[in-house]
Amino acid sequence: MPKPINVERGLELSVLMTVLGAVLLFLGISDGLDWSIDLKGWGFYAGAAGVLLLIVGVIWVISIVQRMRRFYVLMEEKSKAVFVKSLDDIEYTAWRLPAKYDELLAKKKKEMGVK
Repeated sequence: MPKPINVERGLELSVLMTVLGAVLLFLGISDGLDWSIDLKGWGFYAGAAGVLLLIVGVIWVISIVQRMRRFYVLMEEKSKAVFVKSLDDIEYTAWRLPAKYDELLAKKKKEMGVK
């Protein structure tokens, strides 16, 4: 079963959301300070949406990068006993990441001789 789009393309979507939030925030500030653009009263709403998108996007990027780091740290384990002990954490982390990480986990399991 394929993973949802927010898992498979989560990093790309979160970066896009962050950039869109930054652009909307800039447009809102630009309209509020009468720099170069006139949104005819919509500047406040563009700025507010920009702030929200920026916050959510940055938090999403940080959480994905932390999951990726955690996965790689857990996968670097050389001891089979420690690997088996932390297998639940590794599988859960791989489940929250794109399918590529499931394949890496399957390869490591085969290498370690774990079902």
